[in-house]
Amino acid sequence: MCGKAPKGNEVMKVLNVKALGLAINIPENFTKMPDLLADIKYPSLKNKPKFIYSIDDGAVSLGLTEKASSGLVDIDVVKDGMLELVKALKPKALSLTVDGNKAWLIVFKSQARDDNILNIQLFTMTNTKFVVGTFNMTDKYINQYCDVGVLSLLSLKETSR
Repeated sequence: MCGKAPKGNEVMKVLNVKALGLAINIPENFTKMPDLLADIKYPSLKNKPKFIYSIDDGAVSLGLTEKASSGLVDIDVVKDGMLELVKALKPKALSLTVDGNKAWLIVFKSQARDDNILNIQLFTMTNTKFVVGTFNMTDKYINQYCDVGVLSLLSLKETSR
């Protein structure tokens, strides 16, 4: 999806999101995004992830949120709806398995106020919930973080089993 394998120089750490019962590998230099910056990056409360981690300036970030009980969601319908919503941005979708569960990875570029943003979105189910993970970066960071972002999202694991 991004074009080349990570260089291997990106040190990762495990982030345990106890409130969601999930763990995910994230770049070691990521920290919890300050609320003020999160409010700027995600002005719509409806679309703001519950948990956001980023590099210092927020130009590269990871967001995680749970949306509903897994029994209430058809993941293929969600994927189709997202592709329709962003079809003008020419999204690419890849069906895969994450932690033994069906998932969709959707990648597209969007325009922010001052830069282009590469959006990598993961839609997946756990045994109990529907989870959305996002890994976003400005053009400046695509070569450094695109594949790292995919690997991060694919590392998502349920911890409350």
